[in-house]
Order: sequence, then structure tokens, then C-alpha cells
Amino acid sequence: MKEQSIECVVMFADVAGSTAMYENLGDSIARERISKALNTLIAICQRHKGTLVKTIGDEILVYFTDANLSLMASQIIQETIEDDRSPETIGLSIRIGLHHGPVILADNDIFGDTVNVAARVVAMTKARQILFTGSLADQTSSGEIISRTRRYDRIQVKGKEKSLDVFMYAWEEESEITNMATGNLTNPFKADQDGGLILTYHSKTTKLDLDSNTINLGRGNSCELIISGDLISRFHAKISVRRGKFVLTDQSTNGTFIRTLDGQNYFLRQEELTLFGSGVISLGKSVDKSRENLLYYSFD
Repeated sequence: MKEQSIECVVMFADVAGSTAMYENLGDSIARERISKALNTLIAICQRHKGTLVKTIGDEILVYFTDANLSLMASQIIQETIEDDRSPETIGLSIRIGLHHGPVILADNDIFGDTVNVAARVVAMTKARQILFTGSLADQTSSGEIISRTRRYDRIQVKGKEKSLDVFMYAWEEESEITNMATGNLTNPFKADQDGGLILTYHSKTTKLDLDSNTINLGRGNSCELIISGDLISRFHAKISVRRGKFVLTDQSTNGTFIRTLDGQNYFLRQEELTLFGSGVISLGKSVDKSRENLLYYSFD
């Protein structure tokens, strides 16, 4: 293929927490789940006129010639993964980074500074986020996309004199009601409208329902559920209600361990997991090593 220069949007999208998945589930199961997710991402990008360049481990590299479609695809990706009813996608989330600029297209691959900047953006992106640079923001013309754009950060990129503005695409804000209405009846990991999450710690029971606020877990006195112990951070983790599901997010140094009733083990460090079934949560230590500070959960 003859080398040519084009203007496009470069997208990196990867599976957040894939290392923990391999450690907790084993190579074969983790690879199967990640492959299934990436195939979904690729199909969505192609429907929005994106061109797959390559798959790199747990991420894909895609380019778009339409700025609006690149962000629409990003939103559909997040919504699809969020509402996927497959048990295999529990705990799986996607992060997306995008940048607009010139690239060299050759041998079905793309090269250049634009690709490097997009890689830098996705590296700073957290699970379930869509981040993009100001150069892409300048290219968008959709009123809906502009209304969802939020200033996020400013970064210094090696080799560039000026800092780059980074924006977040707030994909959940406008679609929350629609997705809960269409998905609640079919998603087995969404709580029943009349049910809730039961947390038991040292014989004290706390119940969260779908109208509950976020509950913070840790040794800090301002946490709603104070759990003391070695290796537990002041604000170690939180449980929040999101799209009718209860999501545990680790925000600690030493991580959070979860074991379900059927024996599945998960380890989170700056990651999140949708709680399902029943099981036990341990802050900072594995479940086996932390017998005094275990938090049990189940659904009503």
C-alpha cells in the first residue's frame, strides 16, 4: 500500500484491569472474555465507519475520518459493555482515549505523533471513561456531543512546547434513564426495584437500595462503614448504585479482595467490580488472611 498522509481521529480502547483478570481467572478464561469484549468494540467502531488498524493485547487501535462518529462509537461502546447481560463481562470495563491530527497511513498501519498522543491520553484514562484532546473537541459539530463535553485536565506531552487540553465525554448523563428502563427487566445483575444490597460487618447490617447514596468503606471516621485493620486505607473503597447495579470501586493502595459464594475470586486495585450473588469483601488483605475484618454481602 502506498504511503499517504491523512487527517483522522485515532482511538485506543482497552480493557481496564486485564492483568487482574488473568491473575484471578487464569489465562484461558481471561483471554476468552477479553477477546469477546474486543470483538464487540471492533464491531461497534466499524458500524460507525471506523477502521481497525490492529489489536494489541487487550486493546484495539482504530481510526475515524469523522470526528462526531468517533465519539458516538465511544459512547455506544461504554453503554454496550455496561448493559451487557453476559456473565462473562462481570467486572469488565473499557477505557477510551482519542486524539485528532495527521497520521501516516502505510501497510494497513498508522504512524506519527497523533498516534503517540492518543496512546498518552488512554494511559491516563480510568475505567469507564472517554477522554480526548482539545484538537478533537475543535472538530466536533454535534450539539449533543458538545453538551456532553467536560474539561478534564491539561497534560504535558514530550516533544511539545505547549500543554494539551484534555476533555471528558460524559456519556452517562443523558442516557441514564433510557438504559435503566430498557435493561432492568433482562439484566440478571441489576437489582430488583424492591430489593437491595445487604452488607454485614461484625453483626451490624446495612442495606442499600436503588435510591441509596454512595457508601464509603475504610478506616476513616467519615466513612459510612468504618472498617479498621492493617493495610486498610482511610477511604479504601466505595459502593455506588449505577444503572440499577451495585458497583464496588477500589481506591486504595493495597487493593480489595472479593470472593463470591461459588468460589470466584477477584482482586481490585484502582478498579471496579459489579457485585452479584453473595460473597465476602476484604480490604487490604486476601479473604483467607483477613478473618476479623470481613464484610459479607448478599442481595435481598
